Amino acid sequence: MSDVSPDPDEHTRPRFVTMRALLVAVFLTLLVAAWTKQAELISLTSQISESTPPIASILSLFLITTIGGLIARAATRLEATGSSGRAVRALRRLRLSDGETLVVFVVVAITAAMPGVGLFRQVMPCLMVPQYFGQPLDHLAEMAGEIPTQWAPNDPEVARVFWEGEDVTPPTLGAEQVPVVGGAIEATFRFLAGPSLVPWRYWLIPFALWTAYLSAYFIAAFCLVTLFRRTWEDDEHLNFPVSDLAIEMIKPERSHFSQISLFRDPVVWVGFLIAIVYNGFNALHVFNPGIPALGISYPLGQLFTESPWNTMRGLSIYYKPEILGLGYLVPSDALFSIWFFTLLSWFIRPLAKSVGYYPPRFPFVTEQAMGAFVALGFIFIYQARGRLGQVARHAVFGEQTVDDTKEPFSSRWTFIGAIVGVLVVIIMPIAFGVKWWVSVMYFGIMFLVLIVYCRNRAEMGFPIVWGYPLYQERASMVDFLGSSPFVSSGRLQSFTLLTMFSWLQRSVNQAITAFAQEGTVAADRLGLDRRGIARVVVGAIVLGVAVAFLVNLSAYYEYGGLVLSTPGGINGGQMTQEVLRQFQAVSDWSDSPVAPDPEKIGYTVAGALIALGIFLGRRQWLRFPFHAGGYALAFCHRGSFMWFPALLLWGIKRVTLHLGGAGLYRRLARGFLAFTLGHFFAVGIWSLAGLSAGEWVRRYIVWFL
Repeated sequence: MSDVSPDPDEHTRPRFVTMRALLVAVFLTLLVAAWTKQAELISLTSQISESTPPIASILSLFLITTIGGLIARAATRLEATGSSGRAVRALRRLRLSDGETLVVFVVVAITAAMPGVGLFRQVMPCLMVPQYFGQPLDHLAEMAGEIPTQWAPNDPEVARVFWEGEDVTPPTLGAEQVPVVGGAIEATFRFLAGPSLVPWRYWLIPFALWTAYLSAYFIAAFCLVTLFRRTWEDDEHLNFPVSDLAIEMIKPERSHFSQISLFRDPVVWVGFLIAIVYNGFNALHVFNPGIPALGISYPLGQLFTESPWNTMRGLSIYYKPEILGLGYLVPSDALFSIWFFTLLSWFIRPLAKSVGYYPPRFPFVTEQAMGAFVALGFIFIYQARGRLGQVARHAVFGEQTVDDTKEPFSSRWTFIGAIVGVLVVIIMPIAFGVKWWVSVMYFGIMFLVLIVYCRNRAEMGFPIVWGYPLYQERASMVDFLGSSPFVSSGRLQSFTLLTMFSWLQRSVNQAITAFAQEGTVAADRLGLDRRGIARVVVGAIVLGVAVAFLVNLSAYYEYGGLVLSTPGGINGGQMTQEVLRQFQAVSDWSDSPVAPDPEKIGYTVAGALIALGIFLGRRQWLRFPFHAGGYALAFCHRGSFMWFPALLLWGIKRVTLHLGGAGLYRRLARGFLAFTLGHFFAVGIWSLAGLSAGEWVRRYIVWFL
């Protein structure tokens, strides 16, 4: 018998995907794109696009809720003075509803993440590095000849102008002399007219192809994680903690922590002001070095100078306020695992050196993380096999065994979107020359990593964009098989084209997918229709990809890629150099093939076995202290970025629960969330102030994990 029943709330849920909400969202998307272009590509004042969620989406919530509160107060005062009910109602209708506010937040959260360091700042070098950076001793020029013109221009002059810029005068209205608003008018016109500098004769087809491809990727990723929604949300009751940020600001009465209005809660103001003070002293230190400030880190490793302890010289304390805020909601066992395994990996180094075993990159933390992610990916798929089977049978055979009325999409469309989307992602590279098994292997690993990242966010909410092993996917393929199956002398095309997808190895694609899923969760908690917000997500993906591509492409031809994100330099910035190293590795493998690496294979397998052991240990023993996701997160980066915030939060939570139990824990949660909000607010204001500032603003550049 079918368990499908009509949703009793289907016709009573408020309509919230309105034209005015969409117009506000599109306007803010363009505004944020212009801000990101100036802050991250041109002046490099802060990385506003890589926070969780993006700073612009938080500032948008601040703006909308503040304006809404002012409108509500004005309407109340008008009503108290005896004004006509029609005037009062007209004023109140100006205020965006909770659902409309969520629409704006979700759109900006998705689109704001795309133009900057986490996506298109990676995509653009992937398309154009071989055409310009080739040297007589490498094969980059040969590799450039393997790139189809549908993917990127390979004309040398087009590439030169792309990287060096051209001496052209950007479009102008001549409004500089207009008092007060002249500069803003000119900046707006210059931003909107930027695409006119692009040689579209060469770029029209690549622009259309990559816009379609990236849109297909993100829609496929959203559908893929949606297949796991019932397992994660209904069966495992995961909390999706990042969703709480939006709910706290939009509708505090739905809060899990306190029924007091958000900005009337003294705990909120304490957390908010601590973040303002922290950033304020760091900013004042820029102008007066005599003012004490914490900065962003402390090099703890400088204390270790003698061998073998000097192997710990890279150990640092990073304060990371975004982790100290949202990280309060992370389970204690995950926090314990993060700091325990991180410190273990550092303290084992001098021990290993003292016994004569200290190979380069020991203890191979990212290899361990890669093994853990792959193992967890298969574990999570196995755990969801029942639900996935239900959806597949419903989609393929029409079995009415799934009640999908409250799902983001119908089960059939979710299944079709995931399968067709994944096939498009894998087959498009094959159609242009990537070996079929290489494409399947590469993107298969990518989608496994995506599932684990989104599952970790759903359970832990650990607020980092880079919560997966960076640049480890392709490296693992070569570690296990060697380079010869992928590239050798005279056979460069397949891996050259695959390297143009290196942006997937270090991008916000996982975070954007998690934002989308968390948006549907927030909609449900606010009493709204998931399908409405899911349609908004799809539209935001297409809009964000197109706008981000245009912004970056116009910036390259306006300024030249060599000077973007690299004030005072001419090397194209960190992202260009990282992509260049990816292509140079392919060139080197052509001349000097590398064999499979048993040592790295061993550490990767060890990571998988440790994650599996921790997972089984948690199922066997109720108080098992370790968390497999925490272990995997601890080793995602070679740097020691997360251990100190995790240790501090773990200690605070233990003391809090001991002194005041769950009640005190929930009461303080808002203060920690407000600490994150205050940090985002302060960094956002600092970035805005720095748009027209001099070099001083770059003495305090804020970046996020």
